[in-house]
Amino acid sequence: MYNTISRWDPTNDKCARVKWVVTGAAGFIGTNLSKHLQENDIEVCLIDDLSRPGVKENAQYLIKNFGVKIEQVDVSDFEHLEETLSKFGSFQVFVHLAGQVSLLNSINNPRRDFEVNALGTLNVLEFVRLRMPDAVVIGMSSNKIYGDLDSINILELEKKYVAPEYPNGFSETLPIDFHGPYGCSKGAADQYLADYARIYGLKTVSLRQSSVYGPFQKPSSDQGWVTHLMQEALQERKINLYGQGKQVRDLLHVDDLVKLFVELSRMSSDKFGAQFNVGGGPSNSLSILELFEWIENAASVKVRFHTGDFRQSDQKIFMSDNTKISSQTNWRPMISKEVGLRQLAGLA
Repeated sequence: MYNTISRWDPTNDKCARVKWVVTGAAGFIGTNLSKHLQENDIEVCLIDDLSRPGVKENAQYLIKNFGVKIEQVDVSDFEHLEETLSKFGSFQVFVHLAGQVSLLNSINNPRRDFEVNALGTLNVLEFVRLRMPDAVVIGMSSNKIYGDLDSINILELEKKYVAPEYPNGFSETLPIDFHGPYGCSKGAADQYLADYARIYGLKTVSLRQSSVYGPFQKPSSDQGWVTHLMQEALQERKINLYGQGKQVRDLLHVDDLVKLFVELSRMSSDKFGAQFNVGGGPSNSLSILELFEWIENAASVKVRFHTGDFRQSDQKIFMSDNTKISSQTNWRPMISKEVGLRQLAGLA
């Protein structure tokens, strides 16, 4: 059963009925977005292929708490996707979160990675182009499309890497440099989203996200690193690292990302077709070693870990410069890493 709401539309200052479609709706980000939309009585249609470990648990949560129906669809199958989307009727916002998220899995199975990330995005864009050209399409890219960043001056300190020429993080002016199948598939999706705005006039946005964390995440050793390492440390299990633990990322809480989706759904038409770096920014960044230090101080546990070889195509540091996205939407991250980490550790 789907819910409806009359929402204030700032572009014309009158109420409009809005329907959202979310793919990857039972994934980590998708569950948080689906929950937010349901709690605010916004009509939403949910799609997920339910293939990733843990998503069936998320799906059951959504079904039990909100009475929703989740259509099981593989976005790489255009005919099935088209049939399902056609049943939904007209919609105004399409958030495309379905994706293959693991760099290692992409190396092991590059064809499947391409089918889900690149072809799946193209299928969504084609349906919108042909059937719903006025809808807003929000797609997810990755900071991995910038490559390993080895061409940048990076210094190694005692507990972390730093990029002294980029104190405010990396902006969208950084040259793209696809590394690995995951970088290629996400990069292709990123470029298709921009080009469908340029060539066909669609209202698209591509978010080059950094490290997102929060509730409903089902992490693994190569995906969802902060949640995975937090869980392993609190269970006092020995952790095997790629590299020395000095890699730095900025942390973006999923609640802040969900708020950004809502802001983007209301963005004026002349601002679409953009690609945005989106993350917690330098103030919410930390290295793995700094995370371990935080856990030891906050949770009074001794983190045991073993260093190893650096992972192929990994970035030593990435922090998002949010200047562009903030100037276009007035959005900025509100949940600090201290607050977010305490919530993640069950200490809030």
